[in-house]
Amino acid sequence: MITLSIIGTGNVAFHLAQAFSLAQDVNLQFVVGRSEESLIDFIPFATTTTSLSNTYPSDVIIIAVSDSAISEIANTLVGVKSLVVHTSGSTSLEVLGTLKRCGVFYPLQTFTKSKILNYSKIPFCIEVKLEDDFSTLKYLSACLSAESYIVNSTQRAALHLAAVFSNNFSNHILTEAKQLCKDNGVSFNLLKPLMEETIAKAFELGPENSQTGPAKRGDTITINKQSEALTNEAQKAIYKTLTQSILKYYER
Repeated sequence: MITLSIIGTGNVAFHLAQAFSLAQDVNLQFVVGRSEESLIDFIPFATTTTSLSNTYPSDVIIIAVSDSAISEIANTLVGVKSLVVHTSGSTSLEVLGTLKRCGVFYPLQTFTKSKILNYSKIPFCIEVKLEDDFSTLKYLSACLSAESYIVNSTQRAALHLAAVFSNNFSNHILTEAKQLCKDNGVSFNLLKPLMEETIAKAFELGPENSQTGPAKRGDTITINKQSEALTNEAQKAIYKTLTQSILKYYER
């Protein structure tokens, strides 16, 4: 049985606390927050506290807070015997460098409190300062039925940036697509089969091999027509930037 505490009350902390509270061979000891109010959602499945010192006896302490707060919290944990890890995709292991045992336990997924997750489909990118600690993080991911991958800080930062492109940017584009549908009285759900096929082909054939549309085929008549139809300047700018990027890519 491995003992575990989590510092943080955001979406990642919430999902990890909920999952580890149900995991066999893991004893979730504490979830730490800045205030009792911030910990309300954690009460059903964890012992909550506002005191960091309660976490010191845990085998593993997970810091699941905003990137800017990781260093501050890590400095308060100097001297603990626990393996201390953060969950950030874009933050180096070096931010925990003053700790004797430290690492990264980064779940490559988007987290929303109301959305149930299937951990068997979530890759955990792990990194440690001491090689002996790899087995502990592999064990923790296995307790969630998740796969773990050894990924260093440079690789993880690149993965996080790729995730911003593939998740954050594409989601915003879908937001604009939904608005276009709404403005013209058509259902956004009509796009669902198209998006499902797009994602499937991207991973089966490669996105570069499955690109379609007016920019891919150099259809300037359709491009100009669609650009002129856009009255929202932000949408027009997105359309122009992405169209130019696609045109240049397939000119290579």
